[in-house]
Amino acid sequence: MSNTLILRLLLVFTLFSGSGCSIDLGHARADRLGNSVLTQDLFGLWVTRWDFQTADDVRAIIADARATGVTDIFWQVRGQGDAYYDSPYEPWGEDLTLRHDEQNKPIRDRSRTLNPGFDPLRLAISESHANGIKLHAWVNVMPLWKGTEEPIDVRHPLLSHPEWRLRDETGTAQPLSEGYVVVNPVLDEVQDHIVRVVEDLADRYDIDGLHLDYIRFLSDELGDDKLYPGDARSLSLYNRQVGDRATIGQLNRTRYREWIRDRISTLVERIADESLDGHEDVVYSAAVWRRPDLAKNRYLQDAPRWVNDGIVDLIMPMIYTEDDGQFTSDLQAWYSVVDRRRVVPGIGAYKHKGASQTITQASLGHPRRFLVFAYSTLFESVNPGQDRTSTVMRDREQKRTALTQFIERVGN
Repeated sequence: MSNTLILRLLLVFTLFSGSGCSIDLGHARADRLGNSVLTQDLFGLWVTRWDFQTADDVRAIIADARATGVTDIFWQVRGQGDAYYDSPYEPWGEDLTLRHDEQNKPIRDRSRTLNPGFDPLRLAISESHANGIKLHAWVNVMPLWKGTEEPIDVRHPLLSHPEWRLRDETGTAQPLSEGYVVVNPVLDEVQDHIVRVVEDLADRYDIDGLHLDYIRFLSDELGDDKLYPGDARSLSLYNRQVGDRATIGQLNRTRYREWIRDRISTLVERIADESLDGHEDVVYSAAVWRRPDLAKNRYLQDAPRWVNDGIVDLIMPMIYTEDDGQFTSDLQAWYSVVDRRRVVPGIGAYKHKGASQTITQASLGHPRRFLVFAYSTLFESVNPGQDRTSTVMRDREQKRTALTQFIERVGN
């Protein structure tokens, strides 16, 4: 190797190292997408799985988004091991056909047909593209189920693959509750399934983006009194991969959590390399915790690595707060560890008392690149949890009016 070539390689290494944004050329999806994904307007809106039940609901959501000036919709397609589209791998989401009584309590009809008779995702894509809006398929990765009653469909992975659930050191599965029961992210077969689900989405649907959520360890759901995963299979996998033969009593918990974090990053990497192979035009993004230190240490979500290694294109820190000082601090914390062009702040409009704070926070980052949570905070929705008192309805109207005017002003 010539001295000149060595010097050039050293210069490239120095530039990337000094910027804090090293790029692994084995991935570098953003390089293939080009700079447009980092500079074009992104007035985004999250739409949850509770916001639609009929084809008319879907059409109304897209029309509302267009009228507001939304450029990108993040449309939930997977909630808890289920599908809000016609999936060959997971059953229809039960919330899609769930009905409520006059007191807004769910009617537990376990004999109902779960197929809604149409494909919400295919319709949402068609309507979005007809209105000049990009649609990102929003996938909840780790949640497997929520609630104390088991799923209706026996094909649901909670029932068909009980071995995928997290288990503690006694071998006991994480119990059903009103919080999420989650998959064990270290198992190869769990990762294989998720990769297959996302690959199917990218292959069969004309999505503009793939958006991961709950791509983290749900530490708050699990507590600190038990070891998760503590089952023999997970510990054996850890032993083989790390070379640590410690028993549970001798286990270095810090090192073990680092390994779990690496396994979650492996899944993010596999989705990029396997699920999105041949789909270089699909923007790959992830909703991440509000600060990089909390994300990495508490929730085992090494999002700075995902960005700096060129695995994901964009991250959306969920900075849901009514404290503008905290919003600024959290956003700056992300800007300090990754290329700020790859950070699109997530704004929790539902926490704001009045429209002005939503607009203020949209201005604190890049005023032409932000994502608002969520549709039902701005518009009337079939979401059963939506507050329909007159005061809150006026608040929604004020927020969507202010947001429409803001987007029109800064987008021109």
